[in-house]
Amino acid sequence: MDPATGKLTPQARRGVFVVWFVIFLDLLGFGIILPSLAYYVGIFHVPGWATEFAAGFGVTDPQAVFVGLIQTVFSLCQFVFAPLWGRLSDRVGRKPVLMASMAGFALAWLMFAFAPSLIFLLLARALAGVFAANLSTAQAYMADVFPPERRAKGMGLIGMAFGMGFVLGPAIGAVLVSGPVLGLFFEPGTPGYARGHLLVPALFAAALSLAALGLAALKLSESLPVEARANPRQRKGQVAELLEALRKPAIGPMLVVYFVATAGFANLEAMFSQFNKDHLGLPQSTNMWVFTCIGVTIALVQGGLIGRLTKALGSPRLLLLGQLGLALAMIWFGFQMEWSLGINATLLVILVSVLIGAFSAVSNPSLLTIISTHASRSTQGGTMGFTASSATLGRIVGPLMGGVIYAKWGPQWPFVAGAALIFLGTLVVLARWRQVASVPNSVSEH
Repeated sequence: MDPATGKLTPQARRGVFVVWFVIFLDLLGFGIILPSLAYYVGIFHVPGWATEFAAGFGVTDPQAVFVGLIQTVFSLCQFVFAPLWGRLSDRVGRKPVLMASMAGFALAWLMFAFAPSLIFLLLARALAGVFAANLSTAQAYMADVFPPERRAKGMGLIGMAFGMGFVLGPAIGAVLVSGPVLGLFFEPGTPGYARGHLLVPALFAAALSLAALGLAALKLSESLPVEARANPRQRKGQVAELLEALRKPAIGPMLVVYFVATAGFANLEAMFSQFNKDHLGLPQSTNMWVFTCIGVTIALVQGGLIGRLTKALGSPRLLLLGQLGLALAMIWFGFQMEWSLGINATLLVILVSVLIGAFSAVSNPSLLTIISTHASRSTQGGTMGFTASSATLGRIVGPLMGGVIYAKWGPQWPFVAGAALIFLGTLVVLARWRQVASVPNSVSEH
């Protein structure tokens, strides 16, 4: 900060913009790829050993399991390695870790683009999870630059980059796999044209990561001075910290709710493209446009409506509304062919997806607000770390569970199972309503 003006120095402003743009490019690449995972898995043959293993559990077509597993391995590696990258950034600075994560992402996307088999797709996403240090390191960069009273603005900028990447990524992905674009590189009807649906978006994502790497190398200034670096204090592991947080009166139940809600929603995220591809017959580009509609809905609700709704209803009531609406919308999504109500099939999938995005955009901020309200100021950061850990655990469990349910019991049931988990979280909120709805007289007591 400039002591004379009380504002960020020009160098700090440039660093904030570079970090914002790096995160935006990274999430843009992820948004391009995520809606098409089921289509990518469909390009490859499932290994014979995997088919035989799945058959032992009554699963005849394990493709959906691989779709869930691809997302699970990313979250699992992220959960294991994110704290290590965080500690490393405390020792060597933020810039080297951000650059390493960008280089790792570029390598992972290249590996993904040229993967010869499903196993290599899994390894590519695992490698991406190992290098998924950019978001937490970017948050640390903002904490270095902004004073405590303005830190929320820095974190909001990261959230803005995150949201814009998810809104624009699927739309750009839809253009990249359109006939005119693929026709520039491949002859329609050839094996290369089919493979281009994976190759072109993945190479574009790799190029984005390389662009972010170059930008960070040339323009990003270090935010953590050498004299402020030290070996981090010995801390408990994430799982131990999470278990300790579960014992806190209001926060513990809300972390349980966040875990089951994230796991339930991850069922939908993992099987969304698989369902649209197999059950609804949507082409890859149309599926990406549906994802874009969800992203726009979330951005509109969180950007304009959530404040007014919270003021009118309060976070606890809004959380109940969001979770109940999300559970019902997920069930309708799974049975939309049976409960079409005479609506055009394409319009229906967009309508139900928009409802899912809207209720999700209401539910998550309300839950985070409740957790933050019941945390003391001195433990705010650690509490939000516990919250992130519980969400990551949900993203580890949910996709694999969704894939197994889809393959074994049918395309509708991952969404029913996800809705059941979200409804279970709603019951926890109701059971602890007195603690959840109360406003602490002194946050230091919590």
